[in-house]
Amino acid sequence: MSQTTAKAAAADAGASAALRARTEVARLISYIVIGLGAAFLSLRASTLPTSRWEPLGAGSFPELVFGVLAVLCLIAAVRAVIDIRKAGGANRLGASLGAWLVARRYSFALFGLLVVYLLLLPLGGFSLTTFVFLLIAQLMIAGISKKTLFQSLIAAVIFSVGLNMLFAEVFNVFLPRGVLFAG
Repeated sequence: MSQTTAKAAAADAGASAALRARTEVARLISYIVIGLGAAFLSLRASTLPTSRWEPLGAGSFPELVFGVLAVLCLIAAVRAVIDIRKAGGANRLGASLGAWLVARRYSFALFGLLVVYLLLLPLGGFSLTTFVFLLIAQLMIAGISKKTLFQSLIAAVIFSVGLNMLFAEVFNVFLPRGVLFAG
């Protein structure tokens, strides 16, 4: 009985170490993302125009806050790497990160599609860009078949052209037409 208890305790300790390593990897990723965002915002704040009456300028305080946040995230990321090594997850880090990315590939693909949509919105206008975005996003989520293609086409038309008509006719707000259609 004591031998089975020892095996169970060893398996529980191994699972606990793996859970700690996965938790630290998730923290490390969040520290990196937030730190890069803070560094970017600090650089953007440094480009704010200065005033004659302020000796430091309008961007000084945001630049300082975001700079400190970026440094704190860097320190936390280094500590997370140390904790991952202590938990024994450093040798499985690459495989764990790969499995994490594969499990969330649709989320990353949809986020990338959203970025492309936002970049193309000024060029193609609301109706066309939204139609293409919704069609691709729905087919990514639901899969491609005759039924889902038909349903996705109908939903994309309703939410792109229909919303544009609703805003123009009812609210008298005109959504972006885009450079392609601004003739």
